[in-house]
Amino acid sequence: MAKSRAVAPRVACDEMPRWPQPRRHYVPPMHRVVGTAVIVIAALGCAQQPVDDTHRDVRKVQSIVRHTASPFCPGKALDSCPSPQAATWRRDIHAWVSEGVAEPEIRQRLQARVPGFDLTIPPAKWGWTIPTTAVVLSSAWFVVMARRLRRRSTVTYPTPADADGAAFDARLDEELARLD
Repeated sequence: MAKSRAVAPRVACDEMPRWPQPRRHYVPPMHRVVGTAVIVIAALGCAQQPVDDTHRDVRKVQSIVRHTASPFCPGKALDSCPSPQAATWRRDIHAWVSEGVAEPEIRQRLQARVPGFDLTIPPAKWGWTIPTTAVVLSSAWFVVMARRLRRRSTVTYPTPADADGAAFDARLDEELARLD
């Protein structure tokens, strides 16, 4: 006999059991308006501000002043020289940058003021030695430590047979004879 399959009775869509719908929180219209306004204001406040030319000018002035030797303070750049003449030069550089004068032209104008003085700051000749020495020393330290750890892990401890072989064998033979 063939087994009959139980078939669920068809139910109209209107008769289908409904799951309870989650209750929605009622938000008054005024709160919606205020919430939307807060979101819009926050989004506009986080928008990126356009970069103005004065910020670029300040960076350009700082670059020129930091990389120009001061004829008024030997061994210092214009930015670290406390001389009033250096302050005048810094103001002049700022004015020229505001006018749109190119950096090479500014350097030529400054050099024309003191023809016998070299305004360029020489690069540090030994500036690479400290980081290189630090890398070499730390690498050497790691190699020494790795070798020391490897040496400790390969140490073999003596066994009683290695320390006193004949006495150990005799004692072992005695114990085995007692067991027989």
